[in-house]
Amino acid sequence: MNNKVFSNLDVDPRDTLNLAETESILWAEAQDRHLQQVAHPIEVRTLPITPGRWCVTDCSWKDKDLFSGQGWFSTLEGFDGLVGARNVRASLSPLHSEVEALIWAMECMRNLRQF
Repeated sequence: MNNKVFSNLDVDPRDTLNLAETESILWAEAQDRHLQQVAHPIEVRTLPITPGRWCVTDCSWKDKDLFSGQGWFSTLEGFDGLVGARNVRASLSPLHSEVEALIWAMECMRNLRQF
């Protein structure tokens, strides 16, 4: 249905049925293999909560893409968390993009001080 709606492609219903059967068989085989594997216990550690205001930034950058994504997350008393995300023209390198995300987050934090 997605191919018809978004790509304007007509697919023979028999091909769709064959694909569904194949995926069903592969899924069943994957479940059998998963049951045969031995599960290893996972150790879960909680990090200590450090009081105060924290801001974490990150970005997504790819060599051939025209745009990169930037985001930040900040803790502030009285809020569950403040988040910012944006899509901007790609920088020269991943390091440039990380620095731009950091500068943008600092500008946002400065603007929040006004409230």
